Amino acid sequence: MPHKICVAAPFALASALLLHAEAVRASGALEITGAPTSANGLNARALARGPEAAFFNPALLPYAAATTQAGFFVLVTHGDITLAARPPGVDVPESVYDGQIRNPDGSTSRLTHRPMPGSKLPSPRADTRDRQTNTYATLGFVRPLYEDRLVLGFYALLPLRSFQEQRAFFADERAQYFSNRLEFELLGDRLSVTSLAVSMAGRITRWLSVGAGVDVTIGTSARTAVHVPDASDQRTALINPDVEVESVFAPYFAFATSPAPWLRLSATLHLASASDTDGENRIRFWNTTYPEGESSVPQAYRLTLGHQPTRVSVGASVTGPPSGDRGGERAARSKGPALPAWEIGGHALLTRWSEYRDRHAEAPPDPWSSTVSVGLGGAVVLGSRRLSADVAFTPSPVPDQTGRTNHVDNARLAVAASFETPVSLFGADFGVGAFLHGQLLVPREVSKSPSARNPVFDEVPDNLVDIVSGEPLDGVEGLQTNNPGYPGFSSGGWLAGAGFVLRLPE
Repeated sequence: MPHKICVAAPFALASALLLHAEAVRASGALEITGAPTSANGLNARALARGPEAAFFNPALLPYAAATTQAGFFVLVTHGDITLAARPPGVDVPESVYDGQIRNPDGSTSRLTHRPMPGSKLPSPRADTRDRQTNTYATLGFVRPLYEDRLVLGFYALLPLRSFQEQRAFFADERAQYFSNRLEFELLGDRLSVTSLAVSMAGRITRWLSVGAGVDVTIGTSARTAVHVPDASDQRTALINPDVEVESVFAPYFAFATSPAPWLRLSATLHLASASDTDGENRIRFWNTTYPEGESSVPQAYRLTLGHQPTRVSVGASVTGPPSGDRGGERAARSKGPALPAWEIGGHALLTRWSEYRDRHAEAPPDPWSSTVSVGLGGAVVLGSRRLSADVAFTPSPVPDQTGRTNHVDNARLAVAASFETPVSLFGADFGVGAFLHGQLLVPREVSKSPSARNPVFDEVPDNLVDIVSGEPLDGVEGLQTNNPGYPGFSSGGWLAGAGFVLRLPE
Protein backbone atom coordinates (compact mmCIF):
# COMPACT_ATOMS: atom_id res chain seq x y z
CA MET A 1 0.00 0.00 0.00
CA PRO A 2 1.36 3.47 -0.79
CA HIS A 3 2.75 5.42 2.18
CA LYS A 4 0.68 8.23 3.66
CA ILE A 5 2.63 11.48 3.86
CA CYS A 6 1.47 14.73 5.45
CA VAL A 7 3.30 17.99 4.78
CA ALA A 8 2.84 21.70 5.35
CA ALA A 9 4.61 23.16 2.32
CA PRO A 10 5.98 21.98 -1.01
CA PHE A 11 9.62 22.26 0.09
CA ALA A 12 8.93 20.19 3.19
CA LEU A 13 6.99 17.73 1.05
CA ALA A 14 9.84 17.28 -1.39
CA SER A 15 12.35 16.81 1.43
CA ALA A 16 10.21 14.21 3.17
CA LEU A 17 9.53 12.29 0.00
CA LEU A 18 13.22 12.12 -0.85
CA LEU A 19 13.58 9.88 2.20
CA HIS A 20 10.94 7.54 0.71
CA ALA A 21 12.07 7.56 -2.90
CA GLU A 22 11.29 3.88 -3.45
CA ALA A 23 7.71 4.27 -2.19
CA VAL A 24 6.48 7.29 -4.11
CA ARG A 25 3.83 6.86 -6.77
CA ALA A 26 2.93 9.35 -9.49
CA SER A 27 2.44 9.48 -13.21
CA GLY A 28 1.44 11.57 -16.21
CA ALA A 29 1.50 12.04 -19.97
CA LEU A 30 3.77 15.10 -19.80
CA GLU A 31 6.90 13.09 -20.58
CA ILE A 32 5.31 12.11 -23.90
CA THR A 33 3.65 15.35 -24.96
CA GLY A 34 5.92 17.89 -23.28
CA ALA A 35 4.04 21.04 -22.23
CA PRO A 36 1.52 20.98 -25.10
CA THR A 37 0.12 24.51 -24.68
CA SER A 38 3.37 26.29 -23.86
CA ALA A 39 5.98 27.83 -26.11
CA ASN A 40 8.95 25.50 -26.58
CA GLY A 41 6.99 22.80 -24.76
CA LEU A 42 9.26 20.02 -26.00
CA ASN A 43 12.23 21.81 -24.42
CA ALA A 44 10.54 23.09 -21.28
CA ARG A 45 13.38 21.76 -19.12
CA ALA A 46 15.62 24.44 -20.66
CA LEU A 47 13.24 27.10 -22.04
CA ALA A 48 10.17 27.18 -19.78
CA ARG A 49 8.90 30.72 -19.16
CA GLY A 50 5.51 30.02 -17.61
CA PRO A 51 3.60 27.63 -15.34
CA GLU A 52 4.98 24.61 -17.21
CA ALA A 53 8.23 25.21 -15.29
CA ALA A 54 6.37 23.97 -12.21
CA PHE A 55 6.78 20.42 -13.52
CA PHE A 56 9.67 20.45 -15.97
CA ASN A 57 12.14 22.77 -14.21
CA PRO A 58 10.96 24.65 -11.10
CA ALA A 59 14.28 26.50 -10.87
CA LEU A 60 13.09 28.56 -13.86
CA LEU A 61 10.04 29.93 -12.01
CA PRO A 62 11.91 33.06 -10.83
CA TYR A 63 12.49 33.90 -14.52
CA ALA A 64 8.76 33.61 -15.33
CA ALA A 65 6.22 36.40 -15.28
CA ALA A 66 3.31 36.23 -12.85
CA THR A 67 0.41 34.81 -14.83
CA THR A 68 -2.64 32.57 -14.84
CA GLN A 69 -3.40 30.43 -17.87
CA ALA A 70 -5.91 27.93 -19.20
CA GLY A 71 -5.54 25.91 -22.38
CA PHE A 72 -7.04 23.15 -24.48
CA PHE A 73 -5.20 20.48 -26.47
CA VAL A 74 -6.26 17.64 -28.77
CA LEU A 75 -3.89 14.75 -29.50
CA VAL A 76 -4.62 12.10 -32.14
CA THR A 77 -2.66 8.84 -32.05
CA HIS A 78 -2.37 6.60 -35.09
CA GLY A 79 -0.32 3.51 -34.31
CA ASP A 80 -0.08 0.25 -36.24
CA ILE A 81 1.26 -3.13 -35.13
CA THR A 82 1.33 -5.64 -37.99
CA LEU A 83 1.87 -9.32 -37.18
CA ALA A 84 3.94 -11.62 -39.36
CA ALA A 85 2.13 -14.62 -40.79
CA ARG A 86 2.41 -17.75 -38.66
CA PRO A 87 3.99 -20.84 -40.24
CA PRO A 88 1.95 -24.07 -40.33
CA GLY A 89 2.06 -26.43 -37.38
CA VAL A 90 2.58 -23.86 -34.60
CA ASP A 91 -1.03 -23.58 -33.42
CA VAL A 92 -1.91 -25.37 -30.20
CA PRO A 93 -4.11 -28.40 -31.09
CA GLU A 94 -7.34 -29.28 -29.31
CA SER A 95 -5.75 -32.55 -28.18
CA VAL A 96 -3.85 -30.57 -25.53
CA TYR A 97 -6.92 -31.01 -23.30
CA ASP A 98 -6.33 -34.80 -23.34
CA GLY A 99 -2.59 -34.71 -22.65
CA GLN A 100 -0.19 -35.16 -19.77
CA ILE A 101 3.60 -35.06 -19.65
CA ARG A 102 5.56 -38.33 -19.66
CA ASN A 103 8.64 -37.87 -17.50
CA PRO A 104 12.01 -39.57 -18.24
CA ASP A 105 11.40 -42.15 -15.47
CA GLY A 106 8.12 -43.22 -17.10
CA SER A 107 5.83 -41.42 -14.67
CA THR A 108 3.37 -38.77 -15.80
CA SER A 109 2.54 -35.27 -14.56
CA ARG A 110 0.07 -32.52 -15.35
CA LEU A 111 0.85 -29.59 -17.61
CA THR A 112 1.89 -26.68 -15.42
CA HIS A 113 1.45 -24.19 -18.26
CA ARG A 114 -1.97 -24.74 -19.77
CA PRO A 115 -2.36 -23.17 -23.20
CA MET A 116 -5.73 -23.01 -24.90
CA PRO A 117 -6.28 -24.67 -28.27
CA GLY A 118 -5.89 -22.14 -31.05
CA SER A 119 -9.50 -22.75 -32.08
CA LYS A 120 -10.77 -21.96 -28.56
CA LEU A 121 -9.04 -18.64 -27.93
CA PRO A 122 -11.48 -15.93 -26.76
CA SER A 123 -10.10 -13.47 -29.34
CA PRO A 124 -8.44 -14.25 -32.67
CA ARG A 125 -4.83 -13.21 -33.26
CA ALA A 126 -4.98 -9.95 -35.20
CA ASP A 127 -3.10 -6.77 -36.06
CA THR A 128 -3.46 -3.74 -33.80
CA ARG A 129 -4.81 -0.46 -35.09
CA ASP A 130 -4.49 2.05 -32.26
CA ARG A 131 -6.73 5.02 -33.05
CA GLN A 132 -7.29 7.42 -30.17
CA THR A 133 -8.33 11.03 -29.79
CA ASN A 134 -7.31 12.45 -26.43
CA THR A 135 -8.46 15.88 -25.28
CA TYR A 136 -6.84 17.77 -22.42
CA ALA A 137 -7.29 20.93 -20.41
CA THR A 138 -4.16 22.64 -19.14
CA LEU A 139 -4.23 24.93 -16.13
CA GLY A 140 -1.43 26.79 -14.44
CA PHE A 141 -0.22 29.85 -12.62
CA VAL A 142 2.95 31.55 -11.40
CA ARG A 143 2.76 33.58 -8.18
CA PRO A 144 5.69 35.50 -6.68
CA LEU A 145 5.29 35.23 -2.92
CA TYR A 146 8.28 37.42 -2.13
CA GLU A 147 9.64 39.08 -5.27
CA ASP A 148 11.81 36.49 -7.04
CA ARG A 149 13.13 35.09 -3.75
CA LEU A 150 10.14 32.76 -3.35
CA VAL A 151 7.87 31.84 -6.28
CA LEU A 152 4.98 29.39 -6.31
CA GLY A 153 4.07 27.49 -9.47
CA PHE A 154 1.24 25.14 -10.41
CA TYR A 155 0.67 23.19 -13.62
CA ALA A 156 -1.97 20.60 -14.50
CA LEU A 157 -2.64 18.40 -17.52
CA LEU A 158 -6.21 17.09 -17.23
CA PRO A 159 -7.60 14.45 -19.64
CA LEU A 160 -11.19 15.43 -20.34
CA ARG A 161 -12.52 11.97 -21.22
CA SER A 162 -11.66 10.45 -17.84
CA PHE A 163 -9.57 11.29 -14.79
CA GLN A 164 -7.47 8.16 -15.31
CA GLU A 165 -7.62 5.04 -17.45
CA GLN A 166 -5.83 1.77 -16.79
CA ARG A 167 -5.89 -0.98 -19.40
CA ALA A 168 -3.68 -3.85 -18.32
CA PHE A 169 -2.33 -6.41 -20.78
CA PHE A 170 0.29 -9.13 -20.88
CA ALA A 171 3.25 -8.83 -23.24
CA ASP A 172 3.84 -12.56 -23.74
CA GLU A 173 1.89 -15.78 -24.33
CA ARG A 174 -0.45 -14.96 -21.41
CA ALA A 175 -2.20 -12.52 -23.74
CA GLN A 176 -3.91 -15.57 -25.28
CA TYR A 177 -6.39 -15.66 -22.37
CA PHE A 178 -7.48 -12.07 -22.97
CA SER A 179 -7.17 -9.75 -26.00
CA ASN A 180 -4.59 -11.95 -27.83
CA ARG A 181 -3.08 -8.80 -29.36
CA LEU A 182 -0.02 -6.61 -28.99
CA GLU A 183 -0.17 -3.09 -27.54
CA PHE A 184 2.13 -0.07 -27.57
CA GLU A 185 3.90 -0.29 -24.23
CA LEU A 186 4.60 3.42 -23.64
CA LEU A 187 1.46 4.94 -25.19
CA GLY A 188 -2.20 3.91 -24.83
CA ASP A 189 -3.53 4.48 -21.32
CA ARG A 190 -0.35 6.37 -20.37
CA LEU A 191 -1.84 9.25 -22.38
CA SER A 192 -4.96 9.27 -20.18
CA VAL A 193 -3.47 10.09 -16.80
CA THR A 194 -4.00 13.30 -14.86
CA SER A 195 -0.88 15.22 -13.86
CA LEU A 196 -0.93 17.84 -11.10
CA ALA A 197 2.38 19.53 -10.31
CA VAL A 198 3.08 22.11 -7.60
CA SER A 199 6.49 23.58 -6.86
CA MET A 200 8.35 26.43 -5.25
CA ALA A 201 11.56 28.13 -6.24
CA GLY A 202 13.66 31.16 -5.48
CA ARG A 203 16.85 32.99 -6.29
CA ILE A 204 19.62 32.39 -3.80
CA THR A 205 21.91 34.86 -5.56
CA ARG A 206 21.64 36.92 -8.71
CA TRP A 207 23.09 34.06 -10.72
CA LEU A 208 21.66 30.97 -8.93
CA SER A 209 18.11 29.73 -8.38
CA VAL A 210 16.81 26.45 -6.97
CA GLY A 211 13.42 24.78 -6.97
CA ALA A 212 11.58 21.67 -5.82
CA GLY A 213 8.13 20.26 -6.36
CA VAL A 214 5.86 17.26 -6.39
CA ASP A 215 3.76 15.55 -9.04
CA VAL A 216 0.45 14.54 -7.42
CA THR A 217 -1.73 11.60 -8.45
CA ILE A 218 -3.58 8.70 -6.81
CA GLY A 219 -2.77 5.27 -5.46
CA THR A 220 -5.40 2.61 -4.86
CA SER A 221 -5.68 -0.36 -2.53
CA ALA A 222 -8.54 -2.82 -2.97
CA ARG A 223 -9.41 -5.77 -0.75
CA THR A 224 -12.36 -7.90 -1.75
CA ALA A 225 -13.99 -10.62 0.32
CA VAL A 226 -15.90 -13.13 -1.81
CA HIS A 227 -18.18 -15.96 -0.65
CA VAL A 228 -19.28 -18.56 -3.22
CA PRO A 229 -22.25 -20.59 -1.89
CA ASP A 230 -22.02 -23.21 -4.66
CA ALA A 231 -18.65 -23.96 -6.25
CA SER A 232 -20.45 -25.62 -9.18
CA ASP A 233 -22.35 -22.39 -9.95
CA GLN A 234 -19.91 -19.52 -9.56
CA ARG A 235 -22.26 -17.03 -11.20
CA THR A 236 -23.67 -16.46 -7.74
CA ALA A 237 -21.30 -14.86 -5.24
CA LEU A 238 -21.48 -12.51 -2.26
CA ILE A 239 -18.89 -9.73 -2.54
CA ASN A 240 -17.71 -7.11 -0.06
CA PRO A 241 -15.07 -4.78 -1.56
CA ASP A 242 -12.94 -2.47 0.61
CA VAL A 243 -11.31 0.22 -1.53
CA GLU A 244 -8.95 2.96 -0.38
CA VAL A 245 -7.77 5.78 -2.65
CA GLU A 246 -4.88 7.98 -1.52
CA SER A 247 -3.13 11.04 -2.82
CA VAL A 248 0.48 10.13 -3.52
CA PHE A 249 3.46 12.23 -4.50
CA ALA A 250 6.59 12.07 -6.63
CA PRO A 251 9.24 14.72 -5.87
CA TYR A 252 11.65 16.49 -8.18
CA PHE A 253 14.40 19.08 -7.82
CA ALA A 254 16.17 21.61 -10.02
CA PHE A 255 18.72 24.39 -10.12
CA ALA A 256 19.59 27.04 -12.68
CA THR A 257 22.60 29.30 -12.94
CA SER A 258 23.41 32.30 -15.13
CA PRO A 259 27.18 32.77 -15.30
CA ALA A 260 26.56 35.50 -17.89
CA PRO A 261 23.46 37.63 -18.63
CA TRP A 262 23.02 35.89 -21.98
CA LEU A 263 23.66 32.31 -20.78
CA ARG A 264 21.62 30.04 -18.52
CA LEU A 265 22.49 26.50 -17.45
CA SER A 266 20.16 24.20 -15.55
CA ALA A 267 19.69 20.65 -14.30
CA THR A 268 16.73 18.66 -12.98
CA LEU A 269 16.14 15.41 -11.09
CA HIS A 270 12.76 13.64 -11.18
CA LEU A 271 12.54 10.58 -8.97
CA ALA A 272 10.90 7.35 -10.16
CA SER A 273 7.10 7.45 -10.20
CA ALA A 274 4.05 5.31 -10.95
CA SER A 275 0.38 4.94 -10.10
CA ASP A 276 -0.15 1.59 -8.38
CA THR A 277 -3.22 -0.45 -7.62
CA ASP A 278 -2.71 -3.11 -4.94
CA GLY A 279 -5.47 -5.69 -4.74
CA GLU A 280 -6.30 -8.84 -2.85
CA ASN A 281 -9.30 -11.15 -3.21
CA ARG A 282 -10.14 -13.61 -0.43
CA ILE A 283 -12.50 -16.25 -1.72
CA ARG A 284 -14.49 -18.59 0.51
CA PHE A 285 -16.41 -21.63 -0.74
CA TRP A 286 -19.21 -23.30 1.14
CA ASN A 287 -18.20 -26.54 2.89
CA THR A 288 -14.57 -26.38 1.81
CA THR A 289 -11.46 -27.35 3.78
CA TYR A 290 -8.61 -24.84 3.61
CA PRO A 291 -4.91 -25.33 4.38
CA GLU A 292 -3.94 -25.05 8.01
CA GLY A 293 -4.00 -21.46 9.21
CA GLU A 294 -6.10 -20.27 6.24
CA SER A 295 -9.81 -19.50 6.17
CA SER A 296 -10.05 -18.49 2.50
CA VAL A 297 -8.25 -18.64 -0.84
CA PRO A 298 -6.09 -15.47 -1.26
CA GLN A 299 -5.53 -13.90 -4.68
CA ALA A 300 -3.12 -10.94 -4.56
CA TYR A 301 -2.15 -8.73 -7.48
CA ARG A 302 -0.56 -5.38 -8.29
CA LEU A 303 -1.18 -3.20 -11.32
CA THR A 304 1.11 -0.33 -12.29
CA LEU A 305 0.18 2.56 -14.56
CA GLY A 306 2.49 5.09 -16.14
CA HIS A 307 5.72 3.99 -14.52
CA GLN A 308 8.39 6.63 -15.09
CA PRO A 309 11.94 5.77 -14.01
CA THR A 310 14.40 8.22 -12.50
CA ARG A 311 15.13 11.10 -14.89
CA VAL A 312 18.08 13.50 -14.90
CA SER A 313 18.38 16.39 -17.34
CA VAL A 314 20.82 19.14 -18.19
CA GLY A 315 19.93 22.16 -20.28
CA ALA A 316 21.32 25.40 -21.63
CA SER A 317 19.91 28.48 -23.29
CA VAL A 318 21.37 31.54 -24.96
CA THR A 319 19.39 34.78 -25.24
CA GLY A 320 19.56 37.98 -27.19
CA PRO A 321 18.90 41.51 -25.86
CA PRO A 322 15.51 42.30 -24.26
CA SER A 323 12.70 43.01 -26.70
CA GLY A 324 10.61 46.14 -26.64
CA ASP A 325 7.50 44.13 -25.70
CA ARG A 326 6.93 40.92 -23.71
CA GLY A 327 5.63 38.91 -26.65
CA GLY A 328 1.94 38.82 -25.76
CA GLU A 329 2.21 39.88 -22.09
CA ARG A 330 2.67 43.62 -21.96
CA ALA A 331 5.43 44.81 -19.67
CA ALA A 332 3.24 47.53 -18.20
CA ARG A 333 0.92 44.88 -16.77
CA SER A 334 3.54 42.37 -15.59
CA LYS A 335 6.27 42.44 -12.98
CA GLY A 336 8.23 39.72 -14.75
CA PRO A 337 11.40 40.28 -16.75
CA ALA A 338 11.14 41.34 -20.36
CA LEU A 339 11.38 38.56 -22.90
CA PRO A 340 14.55 38.50 -25.01
CA ALA A 341 14.29 39.34 -28.70
CA TRP A 342 15.40 35.78 -29.42
CA GLU A 343 16.34 32.66 -27.51
CA ILE A 344 17.87 29.28 -28.36
CA GLY A 345 18.19 26.35 -26.01
CA GLY A 346 18.39 22.62 -25.71
CA HIS A 347 18.40 19.80 -23.22
CA ALA A 348 19.50 16.20 -22.76
CA LEU A 349 17.43 13.86 -20.60
CA LEU A 350 18.77 10.61 -19.13
CA THR A 351 16.02 8.11 -18.23
CA ARG A 352 16.88 4.96 -16.29
CA TRP A 353 14.54 2.56 -18.07
CA SER A 354 16.32 -0.38 -16.44
CA GLU A 355 13.99 0.38 -13.50
CA TYR A 356 10.84 -0.05 -15.59
CA ARG A 357 7.86 -2.08 -14.38
CA ASP A 358 5.06 -2.98 -16.77
CA ARG A 359 1.31 -2.84 -16.12
CA HIS A 360 1.46 -6.02 -14.03
CA ALA A 361 4.34 -4.57 -11.98
CA GLU A 362 6.76 -7.01 -13.59
CA ALA A 363 10.30 -6.23 -14.68
CA PRO A 364 10.92 -7.13 -18.37
CA PRO A 365 12.96 -10.35 -18.52
CA ASP A 366 15.08 -8.77 -21.26
CA PRO A 367 16.41 -5.68 -19.46
CA TRP A 368 15.63 -2.32 -20.97
CA SER A 369 18.37 0.23 -21.58
CA SER A 370 18.76 3.70 -20.16
CA THR A 371 18.24 6.32 -22.85
CA VAL A 372 19.31 9.89 -23.54
CA SER A 373 16.63 12.04 -25.18
CA VAL A 374 17.66 15.34 -26.74
CA GLY A 375 15.82 18.45 -27.79
CA LEU A 376 16.54 21.81 -29.39
CA GLY A 377 14.28 24.82 -29.61
CA GLY A 378 14.14 28.54 -30.08
CA ALA A 379 11.90 31.58 -30.11
CA VAL A 380 11.87 35.01 -31.65
CA VAL A 381 9.85 38.07 -30.65
CA LEU A 382 8.48 40.16 -33.51
CA GLY A 383 6.97 43.32 -32.09
CA SER A 384 4.36 42.09 -29.63
CA ARG A 385 4.20 38.56 -31.07
CA ARG A 386 6.28 35.53 -30.35
CA LEU A 387 7.10 32.60 -32.62
CA SER A 388 8.72 29.42 -31.32
CA ALA A 389 9.68 26.00 -32.64
CA ASP A 390 11.09 22.75 -31.19
CA VAL A 391 12.48 19.45 -32.31
CA ALA A 392 13.19 16.49 -30.04
CA PHE A 393 14.27 12.87 -30.38
CA THR A 394 13.46 10.09 -27.91
CA PRO A 395 15.14 6.71 -28.52
CA SER A 396 13.39 3.51 -27.54
CA PRO A 397 14.65 1.76 -24.39
CA VAL A 398 13.18 -1.57 -25.52
CA PRO A 399 15.59 -4.11 -27.01
CA ASP A 400 14.53 -6.02 -30.12
CA GLN A 401 11.82 -8.39 -28.94
CA THR A 402 13.31 -11.55 -30.46
CA GLY A 403 12.23 -13.71 -27.53
CA ARG A 404 9.15 -14.43 -25.44
CA THR A 405 8.10 -10.85 -24.70
CA ASN A 406 6.34 -8.44 -27.04
CA HIS A 407 6.95 -4.99 -25.57
CA VAL A 408 6.14 -2.79 -28.54
CA ASP A 409 7.87 0.58 -28.60
CA ASN A 410 9.30 2.91 -31.23
CA ALA A 411 11.77 5.77 -31.18
CA ARG A 412 9.94 9.10 -31.49
CA LEU A 413 10.89 12.18 -33.52
CA ALA A 414 8.83 15.16 -32.36
CA VAL A 415 8.33 18.70 -33.67
CA ALA A 416 6.25 21.57 -32.34
CA ALA A 417 5.53 25.19 -33.23
CA SER A 418 3.58 28.02 -31.62
CA PHE A 419 2.39 31.56 -32.22
CA GLU A 420 1.53 33.96 -29.38
CA THR A 421 0.03 37.43 -29.50
CA PRO A 422 -1.68 39.90 -27.13
CA VAL A 423 -5.42 40.51 -27.45
CA SER A 424 -7.96 42.70 -25.65
CA LEU A 425 -11.10 40.98 -24.38
CA PHE A 426 -13.82 42.55 -22.27
CA GLY A 427 -11.62 45.53 -21.54
CA ALA A 428 -8.68 43.45 -20.33
CA ASP A 429 -5.39 42.49 -21.98
CA PHE A 430 -4.72 38.78 -22.47
CA GLY A 431 -2.10 36.65 -24.15
CA VAL A 432 -3.33 34.10 -26.66
CA GLY A 433 -1.28 31.26 -28.11
CA ALA A 434 -1.87 28.61 -30.77
CA PHE A 435 0.15 25.39 -30.87
CA LEU A 436 0.89 22.54 -33.29
CA HIS A 437 2.49 19.26 -32.27
CA GLY A 438 3.59 16.16 -34.21
CA GLN A 439 5.51 12.96 -33.54
CA LEU A 440 6.70 10.20 -35.82
CA LEU A 441 6.95 6.67 -34.45
CA VAL A 442 10.06 5.51 -36.28
CA PRO A 443 9.17 2.22 -38.05
CA ARG A 444 10.54 -0.92 -36.46
CA GLU A 445 10.48 -4.62 -37.34
CA VAL A 446 11.52 -7.61 -35.24
CA SER A 447 11.60 -11.39 -35.75
CA LYS A 448 11.65 -14.06 -33.07
CA SER A 449 14.84 -16.06 -32.69
CA PRO A 450 15.46 -19.44 -31.00
CA SER A 451 18.79 -18.07 -29.75
CA ALA A 452 17.16 -15.19 -27.85
CA ARG A 453 17.94 -14.75 -24.18
CA ASN A 454 14.35 -15.77 -23.28
CA PRO A 455 13.07 -17.48 -26.43
CA VAL A 456 9.46 -18.27 -27.23
CA PHE A 457 8.92 -21.65 -25.56
CA ASP A 458 7.06 -24.74 -26.65
CA GLU A 459 3.69 -24.61 -24.87
CA VAL A 460 2.87 -28.18 -25.97
CA PRO A 461 5.86 -30.40 -25.05
CA ASP A 462 6.83 -33.14 -27.46
CA ASN A 463 6.57 -35.70 -24.62
CA LEU A 464 2.84 -35.08 -24.18
CA VAL A 465 0.85 -38.34 -24.19
CA ASP A 466 -2.81 -39.22 -24.12
CA ILE A 467 -4.10 -39.22 -20.56
CA VAL A 468 -6.05 -42.45 -21.13
CA SER A 469 -4.06 -44.54 -23.62
CA GLY A 470 -0.60 -43.24 -22.83
CA GLU A 471 0.11 -42.97 -26.54
CA PRO A 472 1.89 -39.89 -27.98
CA LEU A 473 -0.53 -37.16 -29.03
CA ASP A 474 -0.79 -36.06 -32.63
CA GLY A 475 0.31 -32.56 -33.62
CA VAL A 476 2.62 -31.89 -30.65
CA GLU A 477 6.01 -32.29 -32.32
CA GLY A 478 8.02 -29.12 -32.83
CA LEU A 479 7.05 -25.68 -31.55
CA GLN A 480 3.46 -24.85 -30.68
CA THR A 481 2.69 -21.51 -29.12
CA ASN A 482 -0.13 -19.04 -28.70
CA ASN A 483 2.30 -16.16 -28.24
CA PRO A 484 0.64 -13.49 -30.45
CA GLY A 485 4.01 -11.94 -31.37
CA TYR A 486 5.36 -15.13 -32.94
CA PRO A 487 7.06 -15.24 -35.45
CA GLY A 488 7.51 -11.45 -35.49
CA PHE A 489 5.86 -8.08 -35.96
CA SER A 490 6.41 -4.54 -37.19
CA SER A 491 5.23 -1.26 -35.69
CA GLY A 492 5.03 2.43 -36.53
CA GLY A 493 2.70 5.39 -36.69
CA TRP A 494 2.35 9.01 -35.67
CA LEU A 495 0.87 11.44 -33.15
CA ALA A 496 -0.55 14.84 -34.10
CA GLY A 497 -1.98 17.56 -31.90
CA ALA A 498 -3.17 21.16 -31.79
CA GLY A 499 -4.21 23.47 -29.02
CA PHE A 500 -4.54 27.00 -27.71
CA VAL A 501 -4.01 28.86 -24.46
CA LEU A 502 -5.38 32.01 -22.86
CA ARG A 503 -3.15 33.84 -20.38
CA LEU A 504 -4.03 36.61 -17.96
CA PRO A 505 -0.92 38.51 -16.82
CA GLU A 506 -0.94 39.67 -13.20
